[in-house]
Amino acid sequence: MTDIESSDIRTKVAQYFVNKGLQELHSKNPRIKFGDQTYHRAIYQFQGKVGEDEQAQGAQPKLRGIQEPAQDAEDTPLDLPPIFPHPISDQVPWSNLLDLDRDRRAPRNLPDRPIFPPWFSVAIIGAGVAGLRTAKLLQDMGIPYKIFEASDRPGGRVFTYEFAQSQSPGKHDYYDVGAMRFPDNEANKKTFELFEELGLESKLIKYVMGRDDNIRYYNGIEKTAAVASTAGDHFKDEIVPEEYLNKEFVDLRGKTVYGVNACTAQAYDPFRKDLIENFDKGWEELMKYDWASTRSYLAREKPNYPLSVIHWMETRNSGTGGFDRAFAEAILDSFEFNDPRKDVQWRCLEGGSKMLIDAMVAQLKTKPSYGHQVTAVKLVYKKLSESFPNLPGRYQFPLMKVSIAGKGDEYFAHVISTSTFANLSTIDTERVPMTYKQRQAIRTLNYGPAVKVGIRFKTRWWEQDGLTQRGGSSYTDRPSRTIVYPSAGLGEAGPGVLMATYNWHQDANRFGALIEKSDWSKQLDPNRKRPWSEEILLDQLYSDLSTLHGVSVKKLREDTLDYHAFNWYHNPFTKGAYAHFAPGQFSTFFEDIVLPAAYGRFHFAGEVASAHHAWVAGALDSAVRVVDEIICWDLPILIPKFRKEFGRSVVFSDEKSADEQFVRGVFSQELEEAGAY
Repeated sequence: MTDIESSDIRTKVAQYFVNKGLQELHSKNPRIKFGDQTYHRAIYQFQGKVGEDEQAQGAQPKLRGIQEPAQDAEDTPLDLPPIFPHPISDQVPWSNLLDLDRDRRAPRNLPDRPIFPPWFSVAIIGAGVAGLRTAKLLQDMGIPYKIFEASDRPGGRVFTYEFAQSQSPGKHDYYDVGAMRFPDNEANKKTFELFEELGLESKLIKYVMGRDDNIRYYNGIEKTAAVASTAGDHFKDEIVPEEYLNKEFVDLRGKTVYGVNACTAQAYDPFRKDLIENFDKGWEELMKYDWASTRSYLAREKPNYPLSVIHWMETRNSGTGGFDRAFAEAILDSFEFNDPRKDVQWRCLEGGSKMLIDAMVAQLKTKPSYGHQVTAVKLVYKKLSESFPNLPGRYQFPLMKVSIAGKGDEYFAHVISTSTFANLSTIDTERVPMTYKQRQAIRTLNYGPAVKVGIRFKTRWWEQDGLTQRGGSSYTDRPSRTIVYPSAGLGEAGPGVLMATYNWHQDANRFGALIEKSDWSKQLDPNRKRPWSEEILLDQLYSDLSTLHGVSVKKLREDTLDYHAFNWYHNPFTKGAYAHFAPGQFSTFFEDIVLPAAYGRFHFAGEVASAHHAWVAGALDSAVRVVDEIICWDLPILIPKFRKEFGRSVVFSDEKSADEQFVRGVFSQELEEAGAY
C-alpha cells in the first residue's frame, strides 16, 4: 500500500468506520419492513414503479390512494400526497434500496435552480463555524435557511476576547479563548481554502509553536526547552528508574530522542509507522486496544512501563488525567502536533480568529437570529394549511417542529444541529427518531475541559530585560501548567496580552472552579470588582509567572491592566471545549453520528460529527456532508452541481459510500428494527 499523508490518518479512520458499517449491511442484507410513516420517495421501490421481476409477473405500480385524512394528532402519520407511494412489497432487502435510479427519476428540462415550495426551509442550530458554513453552502444552492443562536454572538468555540480600550490602547489587545492556531497540512486543507475564499490570506501570520529558549520547570528546577530535550536527569525525577531517564530512541524521522520523549516514541511510533505505511493493517492493530486508556495500555501492554514512569510521562506530555482518555485518541492526536514525516507550518490570524467568523457572517444574506434558544425539536405531520393558511389543507407533510424559548414554534423541512452533543442533550429530541447509538452518543460522548486566562499587561515584559519569550509555550508542573506567549506583535512597544494559563483535564477543572462566570457576550470593565475566587486564581498565576520568569509578583501586579478568565466546561452554550473520545467511543459511535436521523430530516454537524474533531477543518467538512444529505433527499437535481463545487465529505472514500451512507441514515430506524445493528 502507498504511504499516506500523516495528517490524513483521521480521514482514513473515519472512512474505515463508515465502510465497515456498510460492508456489514451488505453481508447481512437485512429485509426491511415499512410502516405507514414511510415517505421515502427518493428510493427506487417508492417511485410507483416495478422491477424487472415484478414486470414479468404482470405487477402494476402501487400508489397511495387519495383520501381525506382522519383527525389525529400532529405526530401521527396519516394521509400523504400521492408523490409518497407505498412500497411494492411489505419487506425490501437492503441491497435493493441502494438503486436510487436518480437519472430515471429526475424530470427533464428543469430550471437551473429548483422552485421551492413556501414551507421548504432548513433550520440550523448554532452559529459556530459549522453553522455558518452550512448556511453559506445552502445559500449557494439557493436553499432557504434560518440560524438559531442561543447566545448574542456568532462563532461558537471560535472566540476572540478583546479587552476594553479605556487604558493605554495597544495594537494586539486580544487573545483567542477558543481556536487559535491552524496547521497548514492536508487535513486542514478546507480551512486554508476558506481563508482564500474570504480574502484572509494577508491576515495569516506565523504561529510560533515553540522555541529552544522556552521554559521547562519541574520539581522546582528550571531548564530551557533545548536542554530539557537532551539526555540526562534534568529535573531530579527521583522515583523514575534510571533506565527510563536515560532512555534513547530513534523516532520515525531518524532523530534520536531522550528520556520522556524516548519513552513516548517507543510506545507510539510502532502504531504511527503502521498507520502511515499500511493503514488498514495498522488500524486493525490499534483497534485491538480500543478498550484501553493511554494509562492502561502503557501499563498492561508492551512496553509495560511502571506506573511511576507513566505518571512522569503524563506530567510532561498532557494535562493531569489526560492519560485516562482513549489510547487510540492519543495516537491520532500525536499526528497533529508531531508529524512523523515533515515539519508543519502553523498559522494564526492577525486580529484573532474572530476575523474568520466576521468574514463568514458577512457572506450570509440571512444573518443568525441571536438570543434564540432552541428547546425542542420534533418530527410532526402537519396539514400545510395549519402553518401556511394560504395553502390547501388536504394533505399532511412531514415537517420538523422547532421550539424556541419564549418565541413559539417554527416548522422546517430539515433541522441541522451544529451544537455540541453536551448542549444537544439539553434540547428535547425525544420525538426525533434516532438510532439507539445516536441517543447514546449524545448522552455519553466525552468533551474535554479547557481553561484559558489572558492577562493584559502594560508592557510585553516576557520579551524584555533579558527575557526572550517571543512566541511558543512554556510548561511546568505548577498549577498553570502551560503558558502561551503571543505570536502576534512580536517585539512591539506598548501593552501586550499573555495567555497566563492554558489548561486541560483535571488541571482545567481545578482552575475552572475559581472562575466565577464564563460569559462570552460581555466586554468586562477593567475596573470591576474582582470576585474573591478569581483573586485566588490571579495570585496563583502571578506566583507561577514569577517563579518561571524571575519577575517579582509586585511588578506583575503593578503591570496588570486587565484580565479575562474562561472555563469552557462551565459555558452554558458549549458545556465543553472539544470532543475528546473516551475508550471505546470511536468504534462504538462514529458511524452513527455521521448518519442523518428522523428519516433523513435531522442532521448532525460540527467538529464532533467529523473526521477531524476538535478542529475547524472538521466543522467545515461536516457542513459539506449535511448539505449533501439534504440535497440527496429533497433536491437530487442539485447533486452534480453541489459535488462539483464543494466535493464530498472526507468521511466517505467515494461517492458510492456517500450515497449508501445516506440511504442507511434514511432507513436507520427500520434497519435497527431488522437487527442490522
